[in-house]
Amino acid sequence: MTEENNKKLDQLELKPCSRCTNPFMVKRGDHSADAELVCENCIKLEKRKRELQINVIDSVIEEESKISESIKEMRNELTVTRSKFNKEFYMEQIKKRAAALTKSIELLEKIEETDDEQYVEKYKNLFEDMKRKFT
Repeated sequence: MTEENNKKLDQLELKPCSRCTNPFMVKRGDHSADAELVCENCIKLEKRKRELQINVIDSVIEEESKISESIKEMRNELTVTRSKFNKEFYMEQIKKRAAALTKSIELLEKIEETDDEQYVEKYKNLFEDMKRKFT
């Protein structure tokens, strides 16, 4: 058995890895002088590195899609909030104008009933105030 082992060992030689410089066994004459010799550990490491890169890229793509969905939701919320704000703003404007018109109608009725100068002055002031606010 030892002769067989010796023959097998004679067919192998110790060469350094081109990447990690750790020595490993290769068959004699199986490689050219210019060829890059890479050990199995470096090959496995490179394979694992590629797998991790693919996983990282996949997770980045997944996170990017989550962020983009979140941005879309925020935009939709903002649009709803804006329209709600605009609706409330215009409703307040309408309420203010309705209150001013109601008061002017009341003053006109009092002017018709009493012909009092104080109501005429109030109506003029209200009219000027309405002109400033609503035009």
